[in-house]
Amino acid sequence: MIADTGRPGANVRSFSSAEFKAEASPIRLAPPLLPVARRRAFQTLGVALIAACSGDDLTGPSVADHLNGRRIAVAADNGKIAFGSERDGNHEVYVMNPDGTSETNLTNNPAIDMTPEWSPDGTMIAFASDRDGFPVLLDIFVMNADGTNPINLTNSVNTDLAPSWSPDGTKIAFHTFRDAGIGLQSEIYVMDADGSNQVNLTQNAAIDVFPKWSPDGTKIAFMRQVPFSSDAEIFVMDAATGANQTNITNNPASDGNASWSPDGSKIAFGSSRDDNFGEVYVMNADGSGVVRLTTEGGNGEPAWSPDGTKIVFATDRDGDLQIYAMDADGSNQVALTAPPGRNALPHWGVAPGTSGTCAEGVSEARSRIAQLFAGRPILRLVLNILLFRMQQAGFPNAEMNFGRLLDFTVQEGIITPQDAAALKDLVSPC
Repeated sequence: MIADTGRPGANVRSFSSAEFKAEASPIRLAPPLLPVARRRAFQTLGVALIAACSGDDLTGPSVADHLNGRRIAVAADNGKIAFGSERDGNHEVYVMNPDGTSETNLTNNPAIDMTPEWSPDGTMIAFASDRDGFPVLLDIFVMNADGTNPINLTNSVNTDLAPSWSPDGTKIAFHTFRDAGIGLQSEIYVMDADGSNQVNLTQNAAIDVFPKWSPDGTKIAFMRQVPFSSDAEIFVMDAATGANQTNITNNPASDGNASWSPDGSKIAFGSSRDDNFGEVYVMNADGSGVVRLTTEGGNGEPAWSPDGTKIVFATDRDGDLQIYAMDADGSNQVALTAPPGRNALPHWGVAPGTSGTCAEGVSEARSRIAQLFAGRPILRLVLNILLFRMQQAGFPNAEMNFGRLLDFTVQEGIITPQDAAALKDLVSPC
């Protein structure tokens, strides 16, 4: 756990043919003697009819269960990394490619600009800045991905920091000192993405900072520290109301800067539990199964790649604070930035254009299905029925069943895994 100015402290199940078989028909057409090809055709028909006609979930877990039907990102979705940098003599928001190339200053402002976070669709960045107020009293801003059109959302008389978007892009959580008076109290607030309806969720005398929204939108993780204490913990609460605030680290060391994995099953975080300089760890979303990923000392501020295969983090192992990337298991640690100047608080966004509206995705998916399933009219019909249902009320499992039917067609060799992933991506906004 570290602050910007301090020292850094999913399996997709493939279903077998047997799991998708429809019940045997009472009409006897010599089933024991049916050729393999015909049996497979009937099997495919059974799968298709179940998927199209059932309003219920097909049996068995999938990634969609964890993400309310949204597809987990693939490597092609990994966009640019936003981060804070002091290389220009003051705090600026930069972006760079995943390999550290093309570092670009987006803010170019004499004010303090820091704690950037990408919007879920990769088109905007929320950040904190004091450009509109008394020095060091920061507000939450949003700007386009290229740094244009910065807009002040909070216009507060006190400091607001560390914005975090809800996964649907409609809300932003942040921490603020506006309720502290002359004390150190900080609270987690949530507001609509246009800055309206600002609501205090934590309402606690402690210091509550660095909120991070879970991928399914139901939880917010944050760091809580008792004033004048070295003990900081990671808490999780209900995103809608702030209820059920639960300590998931329960360790006498300092734990903070939580980052959810894209499938919501794990949380990466910084901690001083094994040394005083901080390391990066990962744990299950309930706080169990803690695993240490770094060993150099002075590591923290982790953030997952959209596809969940990598983690970026800040470290001072090279002297100045710099940003590194590593595989999600802690291997292959590589520097992305270099001195001079300190770089910290990275956030990895999705590539713009990998998500769109449901209607746009469905339209494109229909065109691709017509090509991929040109010789399979039944599958083509059923997939289009499911596409239609995704746009209607009352069919919450349509996208999930669409994905599982695609998984089955991959297993049967009808389409490639890449084609299935592309179709799932198109309908992910539904």
